[in-house]
Amino acid sequence: MALIGAALLTLGPVGSLCASPQGTKRGDAEKTILRAIEILRSAEGDPHQRSLAYAMYRRAVADLLPVLKREAVPSEGRDKRGFLDPRFFSRITAIQRPRATASGLYREGLGLPVIGIAKPSRKEDPNAPRSGYAVAATALVVQGKGDRPELILADPTKLESIHVFESTFPVAMDLEAAIDAAEDAGPRFGDLRYMLRSNRFELPSQLVFFQPFDPVKTPVVLIHGLMSTPRMWKPVLKGLLAEREIRERYQFWFFYYPTGQPVPFSALQLREALTDAALRHRLRRQIVLVGHSMGGILVRAQVSRITVADAEEALPGIGNLPRDSLTRRAIVFEPRNDVSRVIFIATPHRGSRVAVSGVAALGIHLIDLPDRVASELADFADQLVPGGDRRLPTSIHGLSPDSKFLQALDRNRPVVPSHSIIGIRRSRNALNSSDGIVPYYSSHLDFAESEVLIPAGHGGFAHPKAIAEIARILKAAQ
Repeated sequence: MALIGAALLTLGPVGSLCASPQGTKRGDAEKTILRAIEILRSAEGDPHQRSLAYAMYRRAVADLLPVLKREAVPSEGRDKRGFLDPRFFSRITAIQRPRATASGLYREGLGLPVIGIAKPSRKEDPNAPRSGYAVAATALVVQGKGDRPELILADPTKLESIHVFESTFPVAMDLEAAIDAAEDAGPRFGDLRYMLRSNRFELPSQLVFFQPFDPVKTPVVLIHGLMSTPRMWKPVLKGLLAEREIRERYQFWFFYYPTGQPVPFSALQLREALTDAALRHRLRRQIVLVGHSMGGILVRAQVSRITVADAEEALPGIGNLPRDSLTRRAIVFEPRNDVSRVIFIATPHRGSRVAVSGVAALGIHLIDLPDRVASELADFADQLVPGGDRRLPTSIHGLSPDSKFLQALDRNRPVVPSHSIIGIRRSRNALNSSDGIVPYYSSHLDFAESEVLIPAGHGGFAHPKAIAEIARILKAAQ
């Protein structure tokens, strides 16, 4: 279903934008709109009067919105670029209490910022969030043909100004509310259970798009780590989308998966999800991958090569498995050719001793693996788990410094430019520092094109300096 299309919701004949015979409240709202326009025309040099007029206009549109939505029908004839097709949305909700945390997400102007919810079927769009796309739009009531009032849904990221009532005005924008309204399609339970109950993961691992696919924008895929969900990326998304250049050049996808299962199997699921999306959408632009913590290991597996000979060192006998074996496909792989660069955030390339601590050992015993994975690994448990105690390997085993998979991956350099963002809590002695979970020596890559140290712990992905570095890398990329 196309997002950009017929842009207008046109009212039935009600006369000009003036006192309406169809109701005092409606007539009052229409008169308020005209009064607001008059103030705007005469208050160009008065910021206070201008803000007052914009507020008057917003309130009037909010009053008219329920009626206009019921009466509206599609209309043709207006330039479609910068407008949103109202038929794409199952629900349009006015933003009642806007809050500004990133100035680049807002713009004062004409119109009522709203959120349009588009909920395509899973068959039509398997990458849509379970709750539907939350799309930022701006509702404007303007004078249409024959002096008929029209409700226009503008895309404020593409339409910065509009000529109405014989004048040109900036279009209001509020992107933050749409980000807050967006929900990932992950399981309905907390992050800890998200790790422990991998066998009860609600849907297949997959990519979830923040907005409907846009063929002209480069995908940036954000991959969370252990005991987390895509919700962790909200502050990062706000910081990045506050930059106009990034909004215009990039679209954001999220990978979600049961974080307790073995790392190679999660990396395989990411590989398959990327391939499926690339084929389905006939992807023309190369992907940027961003991974936090264990998510960075999944990222590295997309741009590295592990041969059968490499894999034999980690798992003797793997070469004898059928080529379509789940285990073999998870551990023997070639780098993708549709990734342009990768960003590692607090990634334990050489493992973390926290993975072999007493608390981690308890977590290992509590994790339930998906049945298919457990069945595949039963014959290789003693080879994959350090110490060979026959326990089925989990993601925690895979993050140990003794992990043979990590060691094999670390011997192979990624085939694309790499960037590192590393948290350190003792900035005076970075080489011997850590983010509280991952030591610096494990996150450091000699071949990285850039490395930025963040004065933060393992959650430093949301630090302003980390967000600024991600933005710098994206803007510098060709």
